[in-house]
Amino acid sequence: MEQTMESGALLTLVRPEEARKAEFEEITLKYLDSLYGFSLVLTGNSDDAHDLVQDAYLRAYRFYHRYEQITNYKAWLFTITKNLFINRYHQRAREVSLTELEVVEDDPYESPKDVLVAASGRHEKGVFRQDFQRAMDALPEKLRLAVLLKDVEGFDYKEIAEIMSCPLGTVMSRLSRGRNLLKKLLKDYWAGASRQTRLHHAEHAVA
Repeated sequence: MEQTMESGALLTLVRPEEARKAEFEEITLKYLDSLYGFSLVLTGNSDDAHDLVQDAYLRAYRFYHRYEQITNYKAWLFTITKNLFINRYHQRAREVSLTELEVVEDDPYESPKDVLVAASGRHEKGVFRQDFQRAMDALPEKLRLAVLLKDVEGFDYKEIAEIMSCPLGTVMSRLSRGRNLLKKLLKDYWAGASRQTRLHHAEHAVA
């Protein structure tokens, strides 16, 4: 009986490094823009964000062959990026004491995307993004990560717990505190427009 070999298997046999690179790129490059946005909020500037993403992809590629059982590549990449940020950029992180801001736990929360819609009637969205970046920079690092992963990147609680290497309850606590501090820092935007206006423009106001 004649035996055949699929082209993919042949490529792996003849050029394993090229095949591994192509497979890695196919799986991971779809998350590049999202990872850059995540890194931009973490670092606060485009140069550091580019460097962080590049370092994350290099590290991911270096260890890619060791993680054949990965089921969530996006979470894996974000975990690598988070760890690199903490290790290499931690000293640059700007934080404020929780005691400096009043936290109102019972206030309803709108996500940053909702607030962007609220701001669209009074300000250019670019202005809000600048203010949002400054507000995120002011959050303590662990709270900033929780808000960013949940409300901007859309990870679920379990994924965030895995990325941040902490219990689920800790994620929920950090998210609650981070949201309320962010709301305090961006209070003018939250108060600026009715919920009806936000809902009306939601489909088109958030790029």
